Amino acid sequence: MSNIILQENAAPLYDFLSLLESKRAKGELVEEPGILDCGAGGSVPPLAAFSQLGYGSYGIDISRERLDLARKYCAEKGIEVDLRQADMRQIPFEDGFFDCVYEFYSICHLSHQDTAKAISEMHRVTKEGGYCFLGLISRDTWPASIFGEEREPGEFWGQEAGKEQLHSMFSDREGDLLMADWEILSKVKRVMYLRKTAREMSEDEWMELIPAGEYSREDWRKEYPQRENWRTYAHTFYTLRK
Repeated sequence: MSNIILQENAAPLYDFLSLLESKRAKGELVEEPGILDCGAGGSVPPLAAFSQLGYGSYGIDISRERLDLARKYCAEKGIEVDLRQADMRQIPFEDGFFDCVYEFYSICHLSHQDTAKAISEMHRVTKEGGYCFLGLISRDTWPASIFGEEREPGEFWGQEAGKEQLHSMFSDREGDLLMADWEILSKVKRVMYLRKTAREMSEDEWMELIPAGEYSREDWRKEYPQRENWRTYAHTFYTLRK
């Protein structure tokens, strides 16, 4: 069986997988650990890579359609995973069931309050000494309006794939407070420069984004040629231990 190749944006998750493999090699993690993916649906499910390396692989997703895509992929590749329709705010497993738990670009679609619930649930189902990986959209993303209208602090609603979608953003302090019950092993902020969309921005669109109280209109207009260095998407990834 050929090795599973994840999507191009999966580099942070490969780092987590590499950490777990190093822990297994040192005997700091059981030989055949159980892992849970919260938000496991999609046409190229990351859980397949864990299963291929011998992890007891479980996944939940609230979307039946995305679960069907994941099941189809795993069936075609001969990959064994346990996929269930469920909500990460109410994970249907007992306390301390998993050696490792993760989410990847899924928790960002929850409100601030529900993000806290989901992280608490991930903590509950992780064994003592177990590992967790998750990410939050950083407030360093600019402009935040790329995600739509801010209806509550840090909660943006906009159109995605033809339907209204929520994206929640957090400052560094807000993110760290959410991790209060965990030991933070690493915290990595991944910043992507959206150069193509920045190049396509007209000067009039640029002028609508002037930061309040920071620039005069004249000075902000002078920044327009440098707009490719401004438009960013930032995501903060946490590797945690219970």
